[in-house]
Amino acid sequence: MPRYGFIKTKEDVKFLILYALCYLPEAATFETLLDVCTWCDDGFGWFEFKEAFDELVESGHLSIVDDGPDTTYRINDKGHEALTAFHNRLPYTVREAAQRSALRVVRQAHRDAVISAHSQAIRSHDFVVHMEIDDVFSLEMHAVSSEQAALLEKTFRAHAEEIYQVLLHAMTKDYEAADQSNKS
Repeated sequence: MPRYGFIKTKEDVKFLILYALCYLPEAATFETLLDVCTWCDDGFGWFEFKEAFDELVESGHLSIVDDGPDTTYRINDKGHEALTAFHNRLPYTVREAAQRSALRVVRQAHRDAVISAHSQAIRSHDFVVHMEIDDVFSLEMHAVSSEQAALLEKTFRAHAEEIYQVLLHAMTKDYEAADQSNKS
């Protein structure tokens, strides 16, 4: 199956990885970099990306920051030097797409950092689900099963801002005026 895009060689993929890492404020996992880079261009796939990535680590252009279960990587001085020397090798449209994609990932990481949801079993058929947007609001709800608690957590994580807006609207609505108009 032919691939269409500006990235054609493994060297191009390497430069894209280095370029994308420059726009991420923190060390990134392989999966994060894959997300940023594959969103930019359709000229390569997972296998090409993995091979180029591994070679950058092996050659010392990328450094391992945290070697835990979610290993994170950062561009180092050698990687910056290579990128400075060859940054124009990437087409302008790919560089622009890499910047937008990195910004998308950074926004999502910031969002995920301030939204939390967890549940605690109180007794049989009674779970308390705590949901929070840091420094904005928090909410606790009871659930009758672990499945329902998990659903509340998942829904809140995915739609926290919308849920906040609905609650804010409901709490600031003028119910007295609505009651008066219904009586007339």
